[in-house]
Amino acid sequence: MTALAPIRSLALILVLTACGASRAPAQVSPPIIFASDSTSDPALPPAGFGQFNQDVITLRLRSGTLEIRVVPLDERVLRLLSNDGYNSLRALVAAHQETIDSIARRAGVREPGVALVTFFASTPNTRFDPQLLNITVRNRLLRPIGVIPLSPAMSAQQLDIRDQATGLFLMEERIPVTEPFVVGYLGDRADDWDRRLSRLDAERGRIRVRAQGASGGQP
Repeated sequence: MTALAPIRSLALILVLTACGASRAPAQVSPPIIFASDSTSDPALPPAGFGQFNQDVITLRLRSGTLEIRVVPLDERVLRLLSNDGYNSLRALVAAHQETIDSIARRAGVREPGVALVTFFASTPNTRFDPQLLNITVRNRLLRPIGVIPLSPAMSAQQLDIRDQATGLFLMEERIPVTEPFVVGYLGDRADDWDRRLSRLDAERGRIRVRAQGASGGQP
């Protein structure tokens, strides 16, 4: 009987540990923070407190039989996303950072803008040209300095129905996400970013309030 006592005690400890683990709250993925992120930028809110989904920062435009979706991968708007959305897009950039840097060096660009761009087609055998995508800001036209294909169709530059072509587009300067800008393709435009600015600014304010609450009210 005495020899069984330690075994019974160990079994009891394991049961209690398992019960405690089952009641533990679900863990939220912490935000990915990179040393290269500028903390001195006043438009850069603290990471880990955003609540937006990706649709809030996605621009859409139609050009003939093409639908084009553009997501600026700029930290000033990425930090407004929930942690899952932020981490997945931030990790996408990190996975291709070496290629991004190489393209920027060849183009003589110090800080390129990066956007996740997806083309969809409503008819078969639809051709498209990634180099025709552009951004207009303050009457200046920004063009791609390079495209990193994330799907075979981006390199083939041809789509069938239900296909999509996705890639990272590198612009000749940082995408101006804190002011109005327009995404264009041929003669078609997505010009509704300016109508989102007040909503984005409001979320930055809410993030700072959440961050202060999480730190016990310390600025």
